[in-house]
Amino acid sequence: MTIRVLDAGDAAAYQRLRLLALQDSPTAFSASYEEEVGRSLDDVAARIAPAPDGSIRMLGAFHGQALAGFVALIHPQRAKLRHGAEIAGMFVAPAQRRRGLGRALLGAAIDQARALDGVRQLKLGVNATNTAARVLYESAGFLPYGLEPDALYVGGQFFGQAHYLLRLNQA
Repeated sequence: MTIRVLDAGDAAAYQRLRLLALQDSPTAFSASYEEEVGRSLDDVAARIAPAPDGSIRMLGAFHGQALAGFVALIHPQRAKLRHGAEIAGMFVAPAQRRRGLGRALLGAAIDQARALDGVRQLKLGVNATNTAARVLYESAGFLPYGLEPDALYVGGQFFGQAHYLLRLNQA
C-alpha cells in the first residue's frame, strides 16, 4: 500500500473511484452520482490537484497501481480559521475494506494536518448511521461534539451528521 498526494495525472483513476463511491455510499457524500458523472477529466484534474495556497490536497491510497481510497484535507487560509483543518470525502473501495487501508489513509491525513504550521485541531463530519466510520474516527482519537439532524436528504430520507474533533496539540 502506498499513500500520496494526488495530482492532475490521477484524474481518471480518481473519477472512477469517486463515481463508485457515490453509487456505493450515497449517504456519505453531499454530491450525487448524477451531479458528478458528467464532469470532464479537466474539471476533475483541477479539483484534485493540490491548491497552490495549501488550502486543499487530496490523498490517495494505492493497492499496487490501483487507486483504492481517497480523502481530502482542507486547510482554511483565513487568519481566523488557519488553526484548524478538516477531513472530507473519505472513501475506501469495498473490495479493499477491512485491510487497514482506511486507518492508514486517515493516519496520513492526520500526519499531514500535524505538519501544517499552526494547525491545532482537525474536524470532520460523518453520516451518523455510519457506525464503521465512527468507530474508526473514534479509535484515532476523534471526539464527537455534536449532531446535526437532517443534514443530508437522500432517496426520500433525512440523515444526521455527527461532528468530530481531534485536538492535534493534545493527541
